[in-house]
Amino acid sequence: MMFLELFVPRGTYNAAQLRRLAERLTMKQLLTHVDAIRDVIGASEASSANPGVLDFLDSINHVVVHEIGTWIVDGRPLGPAERPRYVVRVYVPGPWRKAISAFLIASITRALSQTDPEPERCYREPCVEVHVIGVSEGGYGVFGRVVGESALIAMISDAKIDTPLPDDPNLLLDPVCGMVASDMVATLEHDGTTYGFCSPGCRRHFADKLTEDVSQ
Repeated sequence: MMFLELFVPRGTYNAAQLRRLAERLTMKQLLTHVDAIRDVIGASEASSANPGVLDFLDSINHVVVHEIGTWIVDGRPLGPAERPRYVVRVYVPGPWRKAISAFLIASITRALSQTDPEPERCYREPCVEVHVIGVSEGGYGVFGRVVGESALIAMISDAKIDTPLPDDPNLLLDPVCGMVASDMVATLEHDGTTYGFCSPGCRRHFADKLTEDVSQ
């Protein structure tokens, strides 16, 4: 996730409350909801993210809150005295959008529901709307240059803190991002070791590196 926008009606929250809302929507905080939303996202019961990668993702993760003065819903203006409504737009690399959408929608909804006086309302009424928007390849840049999926994965891999192979034979290690989990999107065997990958991009990056090493 690279950029998240939260829209709320103006006057619903004070400055301190808006800051706390934004803090709840950082990547590290969203990941704290994984255990509670496993039934929605199909996550492995045994999984962990790499601390170095999480620090890197947070360093490029921007959360911006917009207070909207004019908000029409259900054909009428929404005022600050009414129960809050939220619209969230999250921008992610295009190739990741399908894989990460369920997690983002479930975790963002849960994070916002926990600030509501009536948390279950967010699951009965359409008061939290999440749009996950894929940024097309070549449409993201940093350091004054375009950064595509492969370059972003390389940056993630560079940020990874070394993770030893798990002792549990049911767990697999993603050698690119350092994730450890019992269920992975893809696998690849190399030198007698089976590696798991959390995304096709991680597998492709690892396979490309192996090809480069052989050709050198």
